[in-house]
Amino acid sequence: MTFTHAVFYRNMNLGHRGSPVRAVLEQSLRDGGAAAVRSFQTNGTVLLDLGGEGTHADAGAVVAAAAPLLADRAGYAGTGFVRSLDDVAAALDGDPFALTRDERTYRETVTLVDGGQPLPVELPWTDPRDLLDLVAVRPGVVLGVVRGGPGAGGDPNAAVERFTGGVATTRTLGTVQRLLASAARA
Repeated sequence: MTFTHAVFYRNMNLGHRGSPVRAVLEQSLRDGGAAAVRSFQTNGTVLLDLGGEGTHADAGAVVAAAAPLLADRAGYAGTGFVRSLDDVAAALDGDPFALTRDERTYRETVTLVDGGQPLPVELPWTDPRDLLDLVAVRPGVVLGVVRGGPGAGGDPNAAVERFTGGVATTRTLGTVQRLLASAARA
């Protein structure tokens, strides 16, 4: 098995109302054309093996083919963001969080965005409440630092969507690092 792509679903929480259970998610992606699938955690993050010489376009086609199956089988109608694992790893190169990380840091985040316009603010950008820094932009990705703790911190997803007009989903840096490590072990 060689995982080459990941899908980051928006507003998916496996087993909850409006979201599939793990087996349905994985089977829907296999039925959509993936050679192998591994759901990672419960937040709608999935590794894809396209088989052979699968391309990014092929990964997008798999996710598109799985979308009506997920709607029919689980009532899920959200968006799946497809990224190559190489692009995800490249977005984290170096230490893009170093300039804004401090003792108040709650989470470092990776926000995937599709559509809309480029981020129209100079980086690093800090929200007026000092609970969120947007620190770097990579193709289809905005990196951020959240302060404030659970339920009281900044919201990178909302900020990125407001600025760009696109659709976004966010994962913690730790989740993305564990996803890349899991793919490397497969």
